[in-house]
Amino acid sequence: MRRALLVLVVCAVLVVAGAVTLARPWAPDRTEHLVAAAWLPVWDERAPAALARAVDEGGVAEVSPTWATLRPDGTLAVDAPPQEVLDRLDSGDVRVIPAVQNFADGTWQGDAVARLLADPVASADHRRELVEVALENEWDGVDIDYEGLPALAGPDFTAFLQALRDDLHEHGLLLSVAVPARDRDETSYALAYGYQAIGRIADQVRVMTYDNAWSGSPPGPIAPTDWVRDVVEYAVERVPREKLMLGMATYGYDWVGEDGSNLQHADAVALAERVGAEPRWDDAAAAWTFDYVDQGGQHTVWYEDARSLETKQDLAAAAGLRGIAIWQLGGEDPRLWAAVAEATGEGEGA
Repeated sequence: MRRALLVLVVCAVLVVAGAVTLARPWAPDRTEHLVAAAWLPVWDERAPAALARAVDEGGVAEVSPTWATLRPDGTLAVDAPPQEVLDRLDSGDVRVIPAVQNFADGTWQGDAVARLLADPVASADHRRELVEVALENEWDGVDIDYEGLPALAGPDFTAFLQALRDDLHEHGLLLSVAVPARDRDETSYALAYGYQAIGRIADQVRVMTYDNAWSGSPPGPIAPTDWVRDVVEYAVERVPREKLMLGMATYGYDWVGEDGSNLQHADAVALAERVGAEPRWDDAAAAWTFDYVDQGGQHTVWYEDARSLETKQDLAAAAGLRGIAIWQLGGEDPRLWAAVAEATGEGEGA
């Protein structure tokens, strides 16, 4: 009787353990390589040179230049890209999926976008214009990055994305959607971005897993590892892994109180040298930090480098995600491309 009872207990433990294993979001035996995408900002003069390194050294396969902006009045502004960027993108096997953003007049125009999406005629006109611009410029798709949407705009945003997806697919074009990071349903600033609905509609979903600490918050790491892991766990329960792209940061902030100024890795390294500060590695956050004092007061700096990216990139691989999306090209730690190359299969040891 005791032997039989022991067998039953062991079997029960194995069943529970198996269920727990199946419920875990991680897929440690993954053998496929990650797909690497990167956003290319039009305002950073360092971006074109970084583009060449990203493609040639890192194996970046998808590039999203910030060429298009949705103005508050509902019209679309498209910047003429530098010829050197066009030449580089035309010369390689790289998908061009420009980001369409709603940043205008120094802020994210979430309310203006919500009003546009609530108007069926204006929404349809906007979709038509997006497709026409994509076809005229021979884009491979569009990356919708509409930030700051109010919670009640969620249904209209979902309907817009589904209609846009259908319009794009008629021409063989892709729909990518950038969404704010969330690790729970109650994340108030992200309620308009339903992961399940967007994951069903979009061809890829780029989770912007950064700005956990941001320019208007107290100082802190912008992408601490534990938080990134929580976001991944939340996302894989709602979005197919083969569509998920983990957003990776290449930047940081210099705070005075709760007022932070954005700076890229190169800027942070130069700043530390100029003020005589010694950056410290925070292992839990997988980020660098230092402090200094000047006439403006007490400063605290946090920023990301290649080591930071590699730590979080490993989370994407372990969870079996499609890939990573790097914000942004220009001023990044040049060493990060070796780490990206290993993950994309372009590295020497891949």
